[in-house]
Parts: sequence; structure tokens; C-alpha cells
Amino acid sequence: MAHLDITVPVRWTDLDAYGHVNNAAVVRLLEEARIAAFWAPDEEQIARGAVRLPTAMGVFDAASPQLTLIASQRLEYHRPIPYLREGALVRLWISRLGGASLDVDYRVLRQDDAGAQAPYVSARTVVVVVDRGTNRAARLDGPTRRQLEEYRDEPILFRA
Repeated sequence: MAHLDITVPVRWTDLDAYGHVNNAAVVRLLEEARIAAFWAPDEEQIARGAVRLPTAMGVFDAASPQLTLIASQRLEYHRPIPYLREGALVRLWISRLGGASLDVDYRVLRQDDAGAQAPYVSARTVVVVVDRGTNRAARLDGPTRRQLEEYRDEPILFRA
């Protein structure tokens, strides 16, 4: 399976009154993983102490001519996420590459569940690529498409 595994911290403030990660905080976990996957710090940010994660593809960042907008998100909860001091493992991959959009699929896991036997959450984000200058949908160029294609795999099958 072509995917990226990204550890995202679970903050104490992510917990709700029941001691589980709140549903709104789960969306933040997905966002943090997506940013770690797509964005890479520039040289100035690195000089100030930013760390370039080995997972960063660097395809959409603050300097790129294209921006990404979220068109939709779907989350399916399998079980409550407890406070994970070691952080949540967010596995993500590209399940669909369109002309100007892509689907990012995720599984939120425990660090010791590399086989994804007991996911907490399965999710999908539909990302639309837009031109920074015009704010109109922009087709994925060849180099970006090839880079994203490296992380392409089968889509999640959600419950009906």
C-alpha cells in the first residue's frame, strides 16, 4: 500500500467530558497530517528552526502557484479515541486524482497498529486545487500529478 504515516500529537484539550478525543479535534488531526504531507517549509523557515518532515511532498505550500481548498469531508468513527500520549498515527493516501481535485483517504490508528487492524476513524477529504491568482479551479500539472501518484491506493469503502 502506498501511503504516508504521520504522527500527530493528541492534546489534552482535544478531549471531551467523556475522556475521548472530540469529533471536532479529529478533523484537526486529519488537517495536521494533510499539512505535514503536502507542505514543506521554505529555506527561511528552516533557518528559523522549522523542521522539514521526511513525509513532506512539498506540492502545495505557501509559495506554490496553486492553493488547495476543502470541498468536503467524510468521517466514519469506529471507536472512541483515548488520550494517546504518544500521538495518533494518521495514515493517508490519495484514493482519486481528478483533473483539478483529489481525494485524500485516512485511517487514524494507534502507533502500534501498523497493520491497521483496529482503526479509530476512517475518513476522506475532497481537495480542490485552485490557481492562486484567479481563485479558479486549476488542473494538476504533470510533475504534481506524478508526485501524488506515488501515494495512490484503493479508496476506503464506507458503510452505507
